[in-house]
Amino acid sequence: MNIPEPQRAKLSGYVQPGQLLPWAWLDARMGRARNYWITTHSAGYPSSRPVWGIWRSPTLVFSTGSQIARNVARDGRVQVNLESADEVVVIEGVAEPLIEQISPETWASAYNEKYDWDMPANTNGVYVVNPTRVLAWLSDSSGLDRGATFSNSATEWRFS
Repeated sequence: MNIPEPQRAKLSGYVQPGQLLPWAWLDARMGRARNYWITTHSAGYPSSRPVWGIWRSPTLVFSTGSQIARNVARDGRVQVNLESADEVVVIEGVAEPLIEQISPETWASAYNEKYDWDMPANTNGVYVVNPTRVLAWLSDSSGLDRGATFSNSATEWRFS
């Protein structure tokens, strides 16, 4: 999957021309994140849970045995968020079972190395999020910049 060209995010009237964030910045944030918040659709309302996963640009591979798996089976549309509100990454996409994208051994090895865990080499309960839209921006948590950091860094990538 090719990375599309970045563009100014269309979020609100507050977004001003500024420096677009490079994909390398997003790649680094996603790669070093420990927890990823997955939001799914559950009985008519959003449901968010933290999961562990492996970033394989531009996709996130994660495991779950919780409500997330049942929700994804009904509706694969998901949103992935990181924990920071100062270095924001939001991925909108579709989650599907991990079948052929990477081997079970590659998945388990990467997971075990990152989390010091003993994940078995199979793909039961493992999903991949294929992005449709990715948003990223920086924020000044003090608020003293009156939103300038956000409005000058808001970046969007649209995948087809």
